[in-house]
Amino acid sequence: MPPYDARGEENGRKRHRAVLIGVEHYTGTRNDLPAVATNLRLMREALTAERTGVLGPDDLFVIPADGDLAGGGPPGGGPPGGGSTGGHTTGGSIDGSDMDSSGTAGGDTSGGTQGADMGSGPKGGTPKGPAPAPAVDPLRVRAALAAARRDVTGLLVVYFAGHGIVRPDGSDLNLMFTDSRVTRDRHHPFVDTLSWRDDVMPELRNSRADWVVVILDCCFAGNALRAFSPAAGQNFALLTAAEPGVEIPPGDPRTGTEFTAALHRLLTTGEEEPVTFTRTVAGIRRAMAPLKAVDGHPWIPDELRHGDDVVLAHPVDAEPPPPPSPTLEEGAPSAVTTRWPRSSAQALPRRLLAALAHRLTRTTAVALAGVVALAAAGAWYLLGAPSGGDCASPLELRVLTDPDLKSTVQKAADAYPKRDGDGCRTVGVNVYDAKATDAVTALRSSSLWQEPPATCPASGDCPRPQRDVGAQPDIWIPAAGSAWQRATAGGAGGGNASSVTGSGKPGADAGRSVVDLDRLGSVAYTPMVLGVPDTMALAQSLQTDDPLGTIVTALEAGQPVEILRPDPEDTEGALLATDALYASSGSGRASTVEQGMAQALRPMPSTARELMCVLADGAHNDLEDRAAVLVPEQTLAQFNLSAGEPGRPGCASEALAHRVAHYPSDVPMLDLPFVRVTWAGADRDADARTAAVEDFYEWLATDPDAQKCFTDDGFRGVGEKGGPAAPADDSVLRSEDNTTAVREQIPVTGPDADASASLSDTLSRYRGALGPGRVLYLLDNSTSMADKRVWDGTGGAKELVARSMTSLGAGDSYGVRMAAVAEGKPATDLVPFGPNTRAGAQKAVAGAGTAAFDARIAAGLDAALGTLRGEATGAEQPRLLVLVTDGEDFEAVAEKEQKRLVAEAGKTPLVRIVTVSLQDGACTPGRFGERLADASGGRCLDPADDIAAELAAEVARTGTGDAE
Repeated sequence: MPPYDARGEENGRKRHRAVLIGVEHYTGTRNDLPAVATNLRLMREALTAERTGVLGPDDLFVIPADGDLAGGGPPGGGPPGGGSTGGHTTGGSIDGSDMDSSGTAGGDTSGGTQGADMGSGPKGGTPKGPAPAPAVDPLRVRAALAAARRDVTGLLVVYFAGHGIVRPDGSDLNLMFTDSRVTRDRHHPFVDTLSWRDDVMPELRNSRADWVVVILDCCFAGNALRAFSPAAGQNFALLTAAEPGVEIPPGDPRTGTEFTAALHRLLTTGEEEPVTFTRTVAGIRRAMAPLKAVDGHPWIPDELRHGDDVVLAHPVDAEPPPPPSPTLEEGAPSAVTTRWPRSSAQALPRRLLAALAHRLTRTTAVALAGVVALAAAGAWYLLGAPSGGDCASPLELRVLTDPDLKSTVQKAADAYPKRDGDGCRTVGVNVYDAKATDAVTALRSSSLWQEPPATCPASGDCPRPQRDVGAQPDIWIPAAGSAWQRATAGGAGGGNASSVTGSGKPGADAGRSVVDLDRLGSVAYTPMVLGVPDTMALAQSLQTDDPLGTIVTALEAGQPVEILRPDPEDTEGALLATDALYASSGSGRASTVEQGMAQALRPMPSTARELMCVLADGAHNDLEDRAAVLVPEQTLAQFNLSAGEPGRPGCASEALAHRVAHYPSDVPMLDLPFVRVTWAGADRDADARTAAVEDFYEWLATDPDAQKCFTDDGFRGVGEKGGPAAPADDSVLRSEDNTTAVREQIPVTGPDADASASLSDTLSRYRGALGPGRVLYLLDNSTSMADKRVWDGTGGAKELVARSMTSLGAGDSYGVRMAAVAEGKPATDLVPFGPNTRAGAQKAVAGAGTAAFDARIAAGLDAALGTLRGEATGAEQPRLLVLVTDGEDFEAVAEKEQKRLVAEAGKTPLVRIVTVSLQDGACTPGRFGERLADASGGRCLDPADDIAAELAAEVARTGTGDAE
């Protein structure tokens, strides 16, 4: 198949767009990047050059626009600008920065304290100067991406140049903007950024464009490849400036960054044949090969592509595209070649009259106006009636939904047929998602949308709805009614500062309620299920009517199994499943459940679909065959489909076992309630908005086309009496692949009269199980460590301990003990156990020396376990004991003592033991280190492992320092 060409004859009337984002100026401690301004100029030239460009000047949408001022405009960024003319919008307002029914303007850009820098890029930059460049706001960028998703039907190019940042484990690339900063809040470490995984990729995945091409020129750009997840059948290409984990230099203000400058040369100097994406990849790698990235790393641009190929530039000897604006005397523009916007033609009479009015007499002006009007009528006849960009701005409805539902709700919103007689859309529906817990917290404290707190504590742990959720919604479609219960606990409008039932943590509901949350009814249903590989032994009688604990116990009795579910902070379904899981595990065992899951898979994916995609990649030591997953039935049914079947997710693979759904009786069904959100004081278009919301609900719940959007994705529709309908013959649930996997008739389970208190407790237990942690290092500092050259230097004991401390935060308690002491003496404190500063602890470790004694391993383990289990700490609080040794004194512990210590390691409260042996073979089955790990749910690491990375990951499971 020939590569897609936006200038091709068949694509002449399609809407194309390039969204070019460049962040030159940064507040706080990050350096400015003056080369970015040159980058934007280079990309404009490359995409719109007369002969080689694939787009026209009117197709560009540039942020910041040329007319922007640093820090100017409304907080939300004002109307997005683009190109040299300062703006390009289609279909009305796209950023929601104007005062609307939500009763507020723009976004939340109020600041807080600047967190510690985790690394960003392009690396370095220029210190602050007296004339800052225009400010760039993430809300403005997100609105531009949402508009492009809705409007573009041809080629969509998205380019970003600026700083990038990731978590310590390399996950969750965030694009940074002018006021972005880092906090110590482990759940929201990055403020005023856009997550590639959670914000950008989901938006672009739902684009209507024929082709999406994304180019990232920032540090850690390659880390975006980990979360590259196009929709099934979507044409999508991602080009990154470097490989994962690589930082890049800031570039030269005169010539731009090295990567973008090389890209510009490739796109503007091609000869003989078009420059496609695949040719661009090969060419940019050749161009960058002689250069080095930061720290001398080889500079290798990376890419992923889903689809055939796409033309990014034409050869220099190609025929130039037709003129964009032919005159009326030359004839109407052809349907094939024109790039002439209809609005330009229709504006021609107005421009002529405005330009000549001051020279004309009244009589002449009237005559000329008549001639021009006739010309305009002729243009109307030749070009057709107004459509597309000439429609009035539709009433915009904002729909907030659960991450598990986003793609299906988006599909339904795109199909909503609310148009007038001219074919213009009268109601636009903008769908976005947020973590379930963030949505509940924001709606309980809804006044903070309009009046955000002036400052945040240093931890960054304060609710900011604009940051955590997005724009103020008109409609909320959570996954289950339990979310609505939590949001309205204490009153129909939500909570207040004194309530903790909604969010699960004191102080989160810091505002007051200024909304009414009216539950109109359900738009679809899907039960939560435990998806069990059909290769596992489990009685069929347990498929329905039994609680989750009974099913799991029977499953574990038959074979080794890992129980997995997505992060309960992210989706309501995962929270409901976690509630039942904890109830079956008993008091004080949430940490056991969570540490067991983290041992099998970390980090835990955010949604059910992401969890299944991770298992489907087959890269987790056969976990896909051992994992029973708590996911919505519709997700399981989709992943059960055979290759080539409509509805099968693009990431599904044959590596993923077919799974049978078991329906726990104590996990409520997801009933997808449609909630109307009415804001106090939002009176400007209240009647029209209320009517539009109700019409959208009636359409979703009753229209066959709307219901098919849900049933095609494996949901159960709404029956005549409002409950779940039986699957139709063409439903995914009735497919041959799911004949034995799902039940057509299932018991309808639902939450208690008020499940908010139980779910709040579950959230508290979950957060407690994740930290703050208690970590104690027991370090073998006997002279044999120095003799074997495993004490100092790279990969030595001291460096391993110091490096792993990067995952420890200010809220954690930790310490370091030295095990080499005289016989009968206790291990000595190098870093006393308790709250510490990381820098001070690392300095103490770096300066530690060896001692001329044997390491007292048994006594040290006993004392360390006592310390970690002591004091009145929560039963769910994670505890970790790290033993670092060369193996000599460790293996010398008598067998009887080993058995006693292994038994002690299995007691509660649970303390995970990670043994780091710097001697080969120390972690083979049956050895002391492996037995301690088995008893405690810990690990044994030896030189066969990547000790530095694995130890850091183990400490990260217990510590809370990821965001520092």
